[in-house]
Amino acid sequence: MDPASLQKLLDDIKAEIAAGNMITAIKLYRDATGVGLAEAKQAVELIAAGKPPPSGAAPSLAADAMQEVSALITAGRKIEAIKVYRKAVGVDLKDAKDAVDALEAKINPAAVVTRDAAMRRRLVVTGLLVVAALAALVFLLTRG
Repeated sequence: MDPASLQKLLDDIKAEIAAGNMITAIKLYRDATGVGLAEAKQAVELIAAGKPPPSGAAPSLAADAMQEVSALITAGRKIEAIKVYRKAVGVDLKDAKDAVDALEAKINPAAVVTRDAAMRRRLVVTGLLVVAALAALVFLLTRG
């Protein structure tokens, strides 16, 4: 991240902190750095206290790795994108998944909305099947 972008990020985070929006400040930090929730919370708390965030808390991808991860996300190969991100940045699986999810939301927000809607439909269908199975079981038990 170049110095101007870093300064803008810090200014945005400080503005959110001043407005009492710690969750938004943490989200800004996570989206910009790709770190996990705990690391982002710690960094934002340091910023709120007037201290700089940990220098190692802002892993970033090299340009070629970023292009590869972006291409994999665009091609629908998210698991491979997470693997490439993990290897390039050296973070754990959850942090890599969170970073790739954030990048995916920036690259193709419609895909994220579509995937979430599909998941909700599957949950509704599963719920209906469970209710139907329970109703059939109750019917069989009361009949016999």
